[in-house]
Amino acid sequence: MGHIERKMRDKENTRNNILKAALDIAISEGWQAVTIRRISEAVEYTTSIVYSNFESKDALLLEIMKGGFDQLYDLSERALKAESDPKKQLLILSLVNWDFAMANKELYQLMFNVKRPSGDVALKGLELIENIFARLTGKEGKELQKFFINWICLRRGCINLIMEFKDGHEDINPRELYIEFMERFISSIALK
Repeated sequence: MGHIERKMRDKENTRNNILKAALDIAISEGWQAVTIRRISEAVEYTTSIVYSNFESKDALLLEIMKGGFDQLYDLSERALKAESDPKKQLLILSLVNWDFAMANKELYQLMFNVKRPSGDVALKGLELIENIFARLTGKEGKELQKFFINWICLRRGCINLIMEFKDGHEDINPRELYIEFMERFISSIALK
């Protein structure tokens, strides 16, 4: 391996270490604890090294979000390959979002709840979802957007509320409750 390749690999490793440290801090202490100084301490780099890789904390968070949306898109795309029925596809997408959120709570919070830096990194999956909604409802344009927004609100609201669902409800299976909500919504918007 040549000097240039090694230098590029080292730079990529440094960026990945910084991103991982930011996520690790968020997992243990929450996103409010993520600062450039805390990240530099965690990876044992100077703050100038962190800033040479990311111009700001917002740029760093945007990079983490992009990675999360790419991961969610890939999971969604793979899960949808074996199914052509739009009702089942929408339920599958809903469950992919659920499973992703439960496995990556802090990342999900960053992607969907924390005020985002400028630039929308969630648009990649929009075409995929709009196609399913169009086939499911027979609608287009603004009518289609209403259904899509309803699904987003239901999905995010359920996931966020159920993440907060604490003790004393052992008789309720959160995933089954979520599936029930989604199935009821999908039935209500599907072409008869």
